[in-house]
Amino acid sequence: MFKTVFFLFLITSNIYAYESYSSKGDLLGDTQTSLLLNNYPIFEKNYKSYQVDTTYNLEHLKHMEVVILFGTWCHDSKREVPRMLKILDSISMLPDQISLIALDRNKTEPKDRHQTYNLKYTPTFIFFQNGFEIGRIVEKPSTSLENDLAILPKSLESVVED
Repeated sequence: MFKTVFFLFLITSNIYAYESYSSKGDLLGDTQTSLLLNNYPIFEKNYKSYQVDTTYNLEHLKHMEVVILFGTWCHDSKREVPRMLKILDSISMLPDQISLIALDRNKTEPKDRHQTYNLKYTPTFIFFQNGFEIGRIVEKPSTSLENDLAILPKSLESVVED
């Protein structure tokens, strides 16, 4: 019995490792903030050093979900993803409202969500409310993340009216 359970454990852990990292050691597929920050020092450093501009009211984001498509190999992701995560933490956005999807160097991942979300550049931050896309920030903000987030439509009604 022990051998069977141990064998199943080994198979399961190998599958998880295969789905989580590319052959070059890049994170791949669904991940969590803690895994990203704990295993990629540049992401942790940039997260800790970023000072959120609290002059912007970003409370409307608490009612949204965000999908973050990024690469651990991408210089823009190394800069912008930790900043975004720090901003989302500053407004107490819940972890289940944030989907972190790591991509390989071809900007793909096992579940093909790069196609679903029509990915062009990394990182891409996509904001949803009630299942509808509200807005995106692609590669880098036009001014600052806080400013770009502040001007995202505050509700689904404002998107439908436009």
